[in-house]
Amino acid sequence: MVTMTWLGINGFAFECGGRTVLIDPYVSRDKVALCRPEVVQRHVPAADVILMGHSHWDHLADVPEIAARTGCRIVGSQTTLNICRCLGVPEDRLGQFQAGQEIRLGPDCSVMPIRSLHKAPVGYPGEYRELPRAVTQASEYLEGGTWALRLRFPGVTVLNVGSANLIREELRGQSCNVLLASIGGGTEAYLRELLDCVRADVLVPTHYDDYLHGTVEAPGGESNLAAFRDLLARVAPAQRLVVPRCMCPVRLPIALPG
Repeated sequence: MVTMTWLGINGFAFECGGRTVLIDPYVSRDKVALCRPEVVQRHVPAADVILMGHSHWDHLADVPEIAARTGCRIVGSQTTLNICRCLGVPEDRLGQFQAGQEIRLGPDCSVMPIRSLHKAPVGYPGEYRELPRAVTQASEYLEGGTWALRLRFPGVTVLNVGSANLIREELRGQSCNVLLASIGGGTEAYLRELLDCVRADVLVPTHYDDYLHGTVEAPGGESNLAAFRDLLARVAPAQRLVVPRCMCPVRLPIALPG
């Protein structure tokens, strides 16, 4: 059995065969403090591996704390890894994505990184090709390149597009059971292109909540979600949409009516 839990923003936890795989697990939701260890401990008790779509603070800032508590592995871009090194994550827990190279995460799960783009304009652009001197504020979490992530579990494939942009040539022809699609700042053109490239049984919207003021318990973003429902009804009325509640596990594959 595979379960998926939305952690808010673009964060997800997958439980499969006794292992916990996380994508972009950020639950502190504090642009000043960045990481609140007590919040992390309460909402992210376990991790075996963390997969990072990009390196902005609202995706990465809790990851070193999670790694310190769990001893998990972190896989991401060169920038992600250099930020983690700067914040004390041991080298033997770090792995770098290579385009098109599938990574085994356990006996029954794997991830394929797919080159992607951050939505424009990119806040805090740039990358760390070397170890940064310090990463202590949100503006120092540079984007560092963006990846879409295709995960395979027994009986289910999940595709995460964690920022509202894409590289058409990289994504064209993909299919999945569950498409986790960032809609924050997304346009009608983006949604049309995404659904032209990807055939998905179910679309789950992400990154629409109020991560500057909301909490994991009350993430907000209802008006953004309502606007997306209207847009999807115009662009792709036959596309199945499922909206999980934050911190509430969902069994995969998601059952479809009829």
